[in-house]
Amino acid sequence: MDFEYSRCKREPEELAMGEEKEDFRRTTPSRFFTVDEANDLIPVLEQKLKECDRILIEIRAVTELTEDMEWYWGEALNDESNPDRAEYLKLEKERNLRIEKWNQAMRDIESLGVVVKNAELGLIDFYSIRDDQIIFLCWQRGEPEIRYWHTLEGGYNGRRPLE
Repeated sequence: MDFEYSRCKREPEELAMGEEKEDFRRTTPSRFFTVDEANDLIPVLEQKLKECDRILIEIRAVTELTEDMEWYWGEALNDESNPDRAEYLKLEKERNLRIEKWNQAMRDIESLGVVVKNAELGLIDFYSIRDDQIIFLCWQRGEPEIRYWHTLEGGYNGRRPLE
């Protein structure tokens, strides 16, 4: 998934939990997980999410600098003679490189077969089967193991205990 701030609540300004906008009933899962298989991935996910945290901090820092320059200079940043133009272009390039790192980190996580609902909060879903129905096993960063599940439509607010 490319860096789309609105998808998976990835945008720094839009990281609050909310309803998922995607219709997962139409998505073909790459795999289904047992609870044990999902639990085995938690240490890997914890590490990958820490890397995402670092990248997101970098994106925010560079974005803040570019926004400050945009606020100060406005359209004058487009002027070749602007004394901050070269620095602004350099920062924009750095931001784009970090965004690509973010995109790659998201692709790496999702290549494990999971669905990232909110990377900053560490909300991850695992496709699974329960009572002959496709469901999500639900995990949030900091939880030691998978304890919850929800329907494809249920989202975080529809989490139910496994037992």
